[in-house]
Amino acid sequence: MKVLIIALCALVYMAAASPLEKRLGVPVQAEDDCNPKIGAKNFSTDATDCQVFYICDHGWPKIRRCPGDTIWTPALERCTDKYFAVNDECRYEAPPTPAPVTLAPEDLDPAACYDPRNMCNGVIDCNNGEDEEGCAPICDPNACRLPDCKCSSPDAPGNLQINEIPQLVMIGWDGALRVEDYNHLLQQILKKVNAQRQREPRTNPNGCPLTATFFTSHQFTDYAAVQSMYAEGNEIASFSITKQLPSEYWAQASDAELSAEYAGQRAMFRRFSGIPASAIKGVRSAYLQTKGSDFVNLIKDDGFTWDSSYPTDKIDPPLWPYTFDYQSTGGCAIPPCPTSSISQMWEVPLVDWFDTNDTLCANVDSCYYPNDKAEALQLLRTNFDRHYKTNKAPFPINLRARWFLNNGYYNMEALQQFLDEIQENPDVYFVTYSQLIEYMKNPVKLSDVGRSDAFKCDFADRTPLCAHPNLCGYFNISYAPNDEEHQGDRFFQTCVECPAVYPWVDNPLGEA
Repeated sequence: MKVLIIALCALVYMAAASPLEKRLGVPVQAEDDCNPKIGAKNFSTDATDCQVFYICDHGWPKIRRCPGDTIWTPALERCTDKYFAVNDECRYEAPPTPAPVTLAPEDLDPAACYDPRNMCNGVIDCNNGEDEEGCAPICDPNACRLPDCKCSSPDAPGNLQINEIPQLVMIGWDGALRVEDYNHLLQQILKKVNAQRQREPRTNPNGCPLTATFFTSHQFTDYAAVQSMYAEGNEIASFSITKQLPSEYWAQASDAELSAEYAGQRAMFRRFSGIPASAIKGVRSAYLQTKGSDFVNLIKDDGFTWDSSYPTDKIDPPLWPYTFDYQSTGGCAIPPCPTSSISQMWEVPLVDWFDTNDTLCANVDSCYYPNDKAEALQLLRTNFDRHYKTNKAPFPINLRARWFLNNGYYNMEALQQFLDEIQENPDVYFVTYSQLIEYMKNPVKLSDVGRSDAFKCDFADRTPLCAHPNLCGYFNISYAPNDEEHQGDRFFQTCVECPAVYPWVDNPLGEA
């Protein structure tokens, strides 16, 4: 018996000593790195997955994944291009950069030739010039005119002066729209408590309610919640059905596969939430990974009119939305990016924020985590001022549930206080992404907002949520994050009859 106990203790010790051991899903090494009494680091590297890293928050590691096919580079404390990333901790080996078609002169760098970020940048990096072929031209403001075309630039539309235009703010919500988020988070963001201690909608200076745009994926979404949010004036955009990993899939998938993901999600919204297909106008690519011009042409052919998938480089002042007719000046953070001329398609760029660590971040929760409410307010205020006090480019607040769930309640308190503060300004208007595009097409002065269709709030034609939605349940689901050996259940509510089988990319309406 004593021998057995000693053997078990030895096994426990060996497990505890293993560098790959995880406690609560987090490597022990990451715990040590983030522990202020041991590593006292801001970030920790995952030794088993080169795209995974951990942000140290109050001494505890919070897992993050690099966007697209970028790789975590510890020395730079950021995700970098896979061809130039360095990560010895996970034993990363950068793939070789293919040489040009023929030998390049000595002044041409083969790596620069292949780097997607150098495509169509006006500099010939390949000896045969292929990196500058088929490129959209540099924008000509005299030829690119509203309402159909807008150059990529920090300039306000319509040649309006900064003091003449409203400061537009967009709240974006990424991921599944779950019942718990609807009940416990979104109601606190979009509404406030009045003197009678009742929740009432936040409103713009013209009396219209504050609304948001929901980039919604399928899994774990409750379609009754989607219908309720849409009925209240919010916008729903497509974020894919599967949101599957690895992120490289979204750069390599066929047009048919991508169409099934994005157009299929729109069909789900129409069927299970009663939203007209014409009202679902926008797309955000899963993991912000696209296949460049092919992606933009694809979603255009599927009837979408705008995209918001491309983070910007460090640009001061920030960019306004633009069309794909001409070259973008926003950089290419996650290649490949669109390089050809595509008309009648708008881009609402993900204007990067600067966090308190002076790191670029496209989503609020990918910024360095605030230590308290004061730091959260600093993050919100400084990034807003970067827009409001320069060129009044539209200010995006890209949120995900985990920013509130991972950090206690002070992030919510900070956001509520921040919204109260900026709403005291008579020129601040909250709009959906599609309302922003309408304003871009027909910009008006602040004094004429009341006569602009972009700011109206008549939602009488939207079907309200039914009194008793149907609860649909599906069992033994093996789609990720489940698998064949660890199956799970899925539930959602809808005002229509429950589909026969769980809806998926190959059967978006769940037909038998």
